Amino acid sequence: MGLNLASVIRGWRFGFSAFKDACYASLCVVYPMQNKEKAKQADILKAIPQISLDEILGEKKPEIKLTVQRHEDGMLSVHDAYALLSLLVSENPKVSLEIGTYMGHTTRRMAENLKDSVIHTIDLPLDFSAAQTSSGLPPKDDFHLINRRIVGREFKGQDCEKRIVQHFGDTATMDFQEIGRPTFFFIDGAHTYDYCKQDSEKCLALCPSGGVFLWHDCDEWHPDVVRFISEWRKAGKNIVRIEGTYLAYWKS
Repeated sequence: MGLNLASVIRGWRFGFSAFKDACYASLCVVYPMQNKEKAKQADILKAIPQISLDEILGEKKPEIKLTVQRHEDGMLSVHDAYALLSLLVSENPKVSLEIGTYMGHTTRRMAENLKDSVIHTIDLPLDFSAAQTSSGLPPKDDFHLINRRIVGREFKGQDCEKRIVQHFGDTATMDFQEIGRPTFFFIDGAHTYDYCKQDSEKCLALCPSGGVFLWHDCDEWHPDVVRFISEWRKAGKNIVRIEGTYLAYWKS
């Protein structure tokens, strides 16, 4: 609703993030109450402290492989991928779990950086569509991505594919115990509050101590993710945001 020529020009000059900010600013002029809600969400986000990747790594010096390519909607930015892979290699887990395969960009990067590990990755069934959403299950989002996904496209036929285990199903009904005992978790499935909560709880049940948890899209555009993470922080889990990224980090 905030789309106009000025926002388009700003997006063309400064990128998609600036485009979103400009659209929202225009919307707030028409609907002033949006400013109050925006301010409230910003305060909740700011209450989650930021920490640099260097501080998390300490003396560790992980060597990573990171292929830089044209950005595709739904894939991690270079900064997010750099942070995730650095933490992944520094932890060197034998088993990892990714929620949200999509095209498989992150899955492939994880597998290529862990030569002796197994990457489990979950995505919705291939025949899933928004029109057939089952009643009784939590609401989903990102249908624009779901509808055009080619699950695992990036790692199909690659050498790393043999270390990737693809799971299909709705995480609301899946039994995570069948996955095994991963110690590294990347949670990037549905960004609704209910899914973020139940996905995280199921992952924690697999590794209640010593596991590394990363959540993507801990930002102003995904208030449900921020809300959930804030609740876990209030419960005593010292989750932080990684500076320069949209990642939240916690070690159980």
